[in-house]
Amino acid sequence: MNDLFAVHYSWLFPLCPLIGAILSGFLGAKWLKSQSHWPIWIGVGISAALSLCLLFHTIQLSNTTPDTISTTITWYHWIDIGHFSAAAGAFIDPLTAVMLTVVCCIGFLITIFSKGYMAGEEGYFRFFAYLGLFIFSMTLLVMGNNFILLYLGWEGVGVCSYLLIGYYYERPAAREAAKKAFLVNRVGDFGFGIGIMLIYLTFGTVSFFGAGAGTHTGVLELATSSTLNDFQQHALAWIPFLLMIGAFGKSAQFPLYVWLPDAMEGPTPVSALIHAATMVTAGIYMIARCSTLFVQSEAALLTIAAVGCFTALFAATIALRQFDLKKVFAYSTISQLGFMFAGVGLLAPVAGVFHLVTHAFFKALLFLSSGVVMHAMAGELDMRKMSGLKHVLPKTRWLMLVGCLALAGCPFFSGFFSKDEIVGAALSHPSLLGRIIGAVLLFSAFLTAYYTFRLYFRVFEGPLVTPHAAHHNDHDHSHAHNHEPLIMILPLFILMLGALLAGYLNFPKNYLGDFLGHSPSFQLGYQTARSATGIDVPAHAFGQPGEEHLDMTTMVISGAISILGILLASYYHLKNRPASDALVQKFAPIARLLEGKFWVDEVYERIIVDPLYAIGRAFTFIDRIVVDGLVAIISFIPQLFGWSLKLTIQRGYLQGYGAAMLFGVAIILLVIFL
Repeated sequence: MNDLFAVHYSWLFPLCPLIGAILSGFLGAKWLKSQSHWPIWIGVGISAALSLCLLFHTIQLSNTTPDTISTTITWYHWIDIGHFSAAAGAFIDPLTAVMLTVVCCIGFLITIFSKGYMAGEEGYFRFFAYLGLFIFSMTLLVMGNNFILLYLGWEGVGVCSYLLIGYYYERPAAREAAKKAFLVNRVGDFGFGIGIMLIYLTFGTVSFFGAGAGTHTGVLELATSSTLNDFQQHALAWIPFLLMIGAFGKSAQFPLYVWLPDAMEGPTPVSALIHAATMVTAGIYMIARCSTLFVQSEAALLTIAAVGCFTALFAATIALRQFDLKKVFAYSTISQLGFMFAGVGLLAPVAGVFHLVTHAFFKALLFLSSGVVMHAMAGELDMRKMSGLKHVLPKTRWLMLVGCLALAGCPFFSGFFSKDEIVGAALSHPSLLGRIIGAVLLFSAFLTAYYTFRLYFRVFEGPLVTPHAAHHNDHDHSHAHNHEPLIMILPLFILMLGALLAGYLNFPKNYLGDFLGHSPSFQLGYQTARSATGIDVPAHAFGQPGEEHLDMTTMVISGAISILGILLASYYHLKNRPASDALVQKFAPIARLLEGKFWVDEVYERIIVDPLYAIGRAFTFIDRIVVDGLVAIISFIPQLFGWSLKLTIQRGYLQGYGAAMLFGVAIILLVIFL
């Protein structure tokens, strides 16, 4: 595999976006100005092209010489302290190739869109510099060959999300949203960091795999060893839970999901970048990469699946009564991530990664389409103030429709196939909890179809209504006009093709699964799952050779549920909108509960934020009164002594000063010699 340029020069994947970010950041303000997007276009574009080359070459190898499909590459010796060492390098396998393609290619399309959306913005160069840093960090995360490099990228995307969400830093809401995202993620990252420390203490290394197959020098290989001592076995029970905390924070699962809806305060391309292709998928990727560690703990797997299932339903119910276009899709992202977590928790990591890929296409399409609406409607996002926009934005209407059909899981669109695999894995799981999760996911899919087309019908169908004045300040659109710029529409057409066709990557045969199955992570995960869980794990769930079958019953049920949700939305939000208002009045308490988002933020404010502020004020009081008071008292004594001496001996007579000096010298000599 080393003969491929994209592998031999794998350091170009993170380096190109980083160089673009440096050029945009340092040259943009004075020289590049409105052309500051070019370094990012070129840098991210090179990484996107390399990712496609790597993907196609890896696919070719999987069909010819699958034994050489993965490789560890060392760029340079990074850390060497005592017994601890870590190299900066890449681990290239099918999972890496898929993730790099998603991150770089969809990230590149978002940078193209951003040129049109952000035109005329103050700090234009700064925005693109942040985008480059974000993609640099994400490439490190998905291709790093050890936990330290993964954690560096993990924290890098956290910092970049803070910068991008708070891009409009002059607005209090943006500043608060940025701080909230950063601090909530610190909770998850603390657990993740402790987990990595425990991994090193347990195995003496932080590398995923050794330099060659069978060397047993990497964490994921050592974790399958039959010679583990008692400490290592006990540590293996805790490590998945610690890593899981980090995944819940980064991928916005309950109870650490609260930062993601507020992240909408950033520019719309940021929403697409965070929600679709990068930051929130990091948790799913990490669990899939470390599946060997997770499958050895049935409790950890069931926790992941249960939390994912609850989050999917919880976020879907909140989305039913949101009116901001971006907020609806934000809660939709949280819900869809819940589906992915349920997939990896129910021993179906291929289904989880498959849904990650399809979701990246249609969710980027939906967010960027919302950006076009926002651009044309002078910054307005409240769907109650618009209707019939298909007459104003005909291209965006069709693009949004395809994205909505994919998100709703409509048959033959991408989301249908990937969501169906997760639901099928849940319903076929041997445990009662698995089947309950499958039923809850089906109901969540019904809600998804309903709230998605509630948005579509309210915004694009019906009589034409446009907002008269914009009061939502996500973007300064004083120059906005009602048309669809080519620079913004062209990337959406490419994403639309993904929303249409990405589902066929794993249908009717397990194409994507067979490819991912060549990854050592999935191979070791499958072998360990069969020996550790006692469950007859379907081989295709890990992409391993075995009997393939299409669960037509589940497909028919999930397809019918999706269509039922769309039909119900068409009745209440297209054919008979007054009936929807009457229904809300009839169930007003429930409507208020959903509109208040179950008041989770208010509860957190009361039981976490306010007490922390009180503790902070108490420590401030102690610092100012007690500590500063003690310092003042202690310092007052020598000050008083000096003041009294000044009054008695500071007379201005030189002979007096001389006599005092001689007297002092005499005292010192007496002390020394006596």
